[in-house]
Amino acid sequence: MRSSRNQAPYHDLTMYSNVSHLPRLASIRPLVRYVDESQAVIDLAITLVPPLPMPSALRSEPSPETIDVFMQVEGPDGSIDEQMSHVPLRDHGGSARLQVVQPMRWWPAGMGEQALYRIRAHVLSEQGGVIDSRLLTLGFTSIRRASPDSRPDRRIEFLVNSRECPIEAVVPIDLVHERRLLPVCGQSLLLVRGHYGPDVLYDAADRAGIMLIQCVPLDAEGAPESDVPGEVDRLSSHPSLAGWFVGHLGVITDRIERRLRDLDPTRHVFRSVPGQT
Repeated sequence: MRSSRNQAPYHDLTMYSNVSHLPRLASIRPLVRYVDESQAVIDLAITLVPPLPMPSALRSEPSPETIDVFMQVEGPDGSIDEQMSHVPLRDHGGSARLQVVQPMRWWPAGMGEQALYRIRAHVLSEQGGVIDSRLLTLGFTSIRRASPDSRPDRRIEFLVNSRECPIEAVVPIDLVHERRLLPVCGQSLLLVRGHYGPDVLYDAADRAGIMLIQCVPLDAEGAPESDVPGEVDRLSSHPSLAGWFVGHLGVITDRIERRLRDLDPTRHVFRSVPGQT
């Protein structure tokens, strides 16, 4: 990783033309593996759009076994970090690791600033041209559920960046409530239930410093876990997402929890509503 402050990247990637027949990005799922005042470690799970099925005789070239990914990380202060990663692929997916020194961390309201970074990931061809790009907004934070045994009063509590963050109120957010103002207190926890919260809700929570727990809603066909991969890809970049709620549905809950832990091992999976016994 090379760092610069208020400088342009070392070369202008926009000068290259896209190559239409090469693989395209389907999704990038960022997971903050570790963060403290000295460094942040982020894994980017990269999924490519699989090629169209066709006879091997008609394929112009085989699917790539590796891709080169050039990443630019723009900090809230205008600093720019750059990194090139050579990513091995398996089943049209791979992982790239980012490391940022002295990161500005995201905090709930009242505990610190709500620092947000912009990450641009560019997949490059062998000639150095841009095949495809994706822009992410990400906050570097660590949110963990504190052990209930550590609280004799049984009050729900999180550890945010290793600091205690007691929760004073759990506020359910149903679909009809989304146009209302968010609470201004960082000790409020929003429970998004019955539906997946839209991007505008999570964007507002990121900026306001409000933590949310996203419920996995019931599915009319009895397969609520089918939407989980896409929603994890969509929501994992939001620092305000403190965890997932799966409820008590027996075998279905077990399937959902296993899927969530596989896709997003950085967040807690709740089986009961926080703050309720």
